[in-house]
Amino acid sequence: MSKHLPLAFAVWCACILTLTPGFLQARTWTEAASGRKIDAEFVSADATSVTLVMRTGSKYTLPLNRLSAEDQTFVQEQLRTKKAPAGEPQRSGAKVKDRFEDIKKLTASEIPVNGEAHPALAKVDETIREFMAEKGIGELTFAVSRNGKMLHDRAFGWADSSLKTPLQPGVKLRVASLTKPVVHAAILTLVDAGKLKPEDKVYTVLQLDQFKEAKGCDARWKMVTIDQLLEHKGGWDRDQKAGDFTTHSLEMERMFRVKTDELEPIHTVRYGLTLPLDFDPGTKESYCNFGYVLLVRVIEKVSGQKFVDYLQQSVCKEAAAPSFSLSATDARRREAGEGWYCYHPEYQQEQIPLSYQAEARDGAGGLACTAADYTRFLDKYWISGKPRKETGYYYNFDGSLPGVTSVCSQRLDGINFTAIANRRDRAGSSWNGDLRKCINEALDKVAGEVR
Repeated sequence: MSKHLPLAFAVWCACILTLTPGFLQARTWTEAASGRKIDAEFVSADATSVTLVMRTGSKYTLPLNRLSAEDQTFVQEQLRTKKAPAGEPQRSGAKVKDRFEDIKKLTASEIPVNGEAHPALAKVDETIREFMAEKGIGELTFAVSRNGKMLHDRAFGWADSSLKTPLQPGVKLRVASLTKPVVHAAILTLVDAGKLKPEDKVYTVLQLDQFKEAKGCDARWKMVTIDQLLEHKGGWDRDQKAGDFTTHSLEMERMFRVKTDELEPIHTVRYGLTLPLDFDPGTKESYCNFGYVLLVRVIEKVSGQKFVDYLQQSVCKEAAAPSFSLSATDARRREAGEGWYCYHPEYQQEQIPLSYQAEARDGAGGLACTAADYTRFLDKYWISGKPRKETGYYYNFDGSLPGVTSVCSQRLDGINFTAIANRRDRAGSSWNGDLRKCINEALDKVAGEVR
């Protein structure tokens, strides 16, 4: 039986082991806070912990977030490459059940909080718990860094929809539109590598004329460039007649004769080909989810890889943020380590499959990750998608989908933060602004002590 490694652990101090012929699979592990090193063999891991075996044969289990970013990347790679039985999708080790009923009135004091904490941020944690109690949020992850150093990685609430088991750090949640800056960064890596130009036409890159829906499509489709998609200038306006047609699952089901949970991003693309553009590409800016679904198809076409695979070897590797994956709407299909979602009040009765499908609009909001890893992304890339080679920018970005309220910020004082909650109140939710405001106001009071 494995033991839990003590936090003060003399083993980090004393057990710098020498490899022997029976200990050839060991690697050197580093404790993030102290820099102490240990040689040990990897045994197993889950989303929040790793089990190691020493030369003596003793097994120890320690929190994954105590390890260096390099070690965490190694562990995540082991999880990613672990194969499911033939013909079966990889699934979470624990049963995750979403919630469709309201959450009873909470008090801030009863909401559990766990994880690595910076002492100066206690008041920020208190503010978040008050926000959760007011809104009826059962699960929220929060991370803070400053000048590239992770200082605060907290898990609020419960790991199960019945609100019985306290949440631990390391859980992934869907980030909704916070997906878009990550997609933007991935596109720019292809541009920097000379594999793509901003002025390239998306119609040509994706060879959209191969689809029957392209016959007779709006001629302006062939004018849309990669850069215009990145800047929300591609020609689609969600405030016009067609609206945000990435959510038109019923129409797509009928058109392609598929079930709700069989919808894929290419169905969204082909459906979009049948609709007229709302304005000439490049002539104005209008926030557009569809453009980012197209951009992920560009990444896959140009790289020759699945989106997440390319993301892992490019943006995630640079940011030492390995937890990014594509979320599954159906809890039974989620990868290990992704949490649960409360869909109330938008969905007040359990639906399987859910009429909303994140998979069919991946680039617009389908990524999931830990709050700490999203903050690590913010340390390396601006929300504009560009590498952080300059200073002096202040960026905010929000995400909102059924079951998700997410905010992130890159502040002028060098503080970055990410907060991801597993609920929103309705479409067009005001919770993003409320959450950002309460975090920033609390941070402003203690920023001088956050080092």
